[in-house]
Amino acid sequence: MRPDRPFDFRTIAILYTLLGLVVALIIHFVVLSSPEYNWLSLLGSN
Repeated sequence: MRPDRPFDFRTIAILYTLLGLVVALIIHFVVLSSPEYNWLSLLGSN
């Protein structure tokens, strides 16, 4: 018999995946906002 759980495994997996994607996007935008690693502005200045 399965114990009564407040959240299903699929719900937890989706939430952790979305959390990982959000954290990855934040890290990438922080790195792009630094002048040393902003390769987008280097492409636009040519």
